Amino acid sequence: MCEWCNAEKAVHRHHCLVHGMKGHPELDDERNLMLVGRKCHTDKGLVNNYFVRMRFWSMQCKRYGVESMRDWYSKVNLKIKENFE
Repeated sequence: MCEWCNAEKAVHRHHCLVHGMKGHPELDDERNLMLVGRKCHTDKGLVNNYFVRMRFWSMQCKRYGVESMRDWYSKVNLKIKENFE
């Protein structure tokens, strides 16, 4: 099921916390991927905002543990990073 709406079948992997960029395979980590339905993924504004990223961060911390999430995010090579906590 779609991890955003829980109403449709999940058919896409959405880079939720940090969008996918060429040359950054660490972004394809399951800690960054939200499974979403076609409608939720097509409506980019729906799953591409700060509120969604904050909610997803919280979900992933429960799933993988806070330290695991912090460790993964610390290894993401970005000039500017959002603060999810």
